[in-house]
Amino acid sequence: MRDLSRLVSGGMRVYPGDPEVAIGPALEVATDGVDVALLHLGSHTGTHLDAPSHTVPGGRTTDRIGLDELVGEALVVHLTGLEPRAVYGLAEIEAALGGPLAERVEPIVIVDTGWAQHFETDAALDHPALDAAAAAELVRRGMDVLAVDTLSPDLTGGDGGFPVHDAVLGADRLIVENVAGLDGLPARVRVGFFPLRVDLDGAPVRAVAFDVE
Repeated sequence: MRDLSRLVSGGMRVYPGDPEVAIGPALEVATDGVDVALLHLGSHTGTHLDAPSHTVPGGRTTDRIGLDELVGEALVVHLTGLEPRAVYGLAEIEAALGGPLAERVEPIVIVDTGWAQHFETDAALDHPALDAAAAAELVRRGMDVLAVDTLSPDLTGGDGGFPVHDAVLGADRLIVENVAGLDGLPARVRVGFFPLRVDLDGAPVRAVAFDVE
């Protein structure tokens, strides 16, 4: 089993404009008899789930998403050599897979751009992004969850909006961002994303790949 989650820690990288992460003591053994930490963080901290309501008015919130939607077979696409802020599509995905994309893809598609290594640097903001038409096509071919190792499947910054969010969340599908630990993961693997039991627009998840070291 492999953990694909980022450690939540004070001052960690967040999407621009999101609440900063702060963790401190609420109670302490020395004075209160117990240690209890106080966490201040946004719903889209670290490795996290985007529910449809994140960008779709009236869309599903996290408590209306079943765990069965977040556990299953995944197609892992390892992309290499992408330039900062590059937009990749089906052509790049098929080149990485070494052949045509199946007409029906696995319910979970994980894209490894290699940008996870930049998470705690300013380069994280210049991550590659998925082409919105490719996202819509993946949905058409059966993708229920799009998982990426970047801050967003859309470009961060600029005025391009959130076209991949629109294509995926707008189709009542799901997005997981800031996935880690993808190096060497096989092209097909069983994974699970386990969010906090809250009823919000998103939630941090513990992401796990099964049957791999």
